Amino acid sequence: MAERSTSPRPAASASQPANPNQLAIGQSAVVGATAALFLRGVTEGPWVLLGVFVGLHVLLLAGAAALLALTYLLGTLTRHGSRLTESPGLRCAWTLIVWAAGTALVAYGKAALGQFGFEPDRHPEAGHWLLGLAVTLVVGLLSRGPRVRAGSGVLIALFVLTTAAQRAAT
Repeated sequence: MAERSTSPRPAASASQPANPNQLAIGQSAVVGATAALFLRGVTEGPWVLLGVFVGLHVLLLAGAAALLALTYLLGTLTRHGSRLTESPGLRCAWTLIVWAAGTALVAYGKAALGQFGFEPDRHPEAGHWLLGLAVTLVVGLLSRGPRVRAGSGVLIALFVLTTAAQRAAT
């Protein structure tokens, strides 16, 4: 009788996702869109009235804690999008890196736009979408997909270098 091969087939590893680029794009889009929509929702409506009663500092602290918790949750739900979101400890670091780098990128962008005559404070919607875009690019930079990392890095570098060159020229 013919013997069957009993050697185990190489199964898809649980640590190696199927398509790292798709997972990375999905993670970036989810976190960026959530950031922009979350910020848009808390700058108007009943939150402003609540800030009058509990104090602006308390409201800002609660909002920051909620945004960090939401980002951590999104990292948990999309944990295969980045190596940093696969374990709870690294996910905490990922959450803080995403928001620190995203905020720094937005601060630089607002300063650059302000120097070119655009007043971001007069258009708060622009600030929300800028932050959503910045966070999306940072998540992409920290992602598992090599193409997504490269694309995010190129876009960030292009933005920083272009605005720095234009600032130097004026």
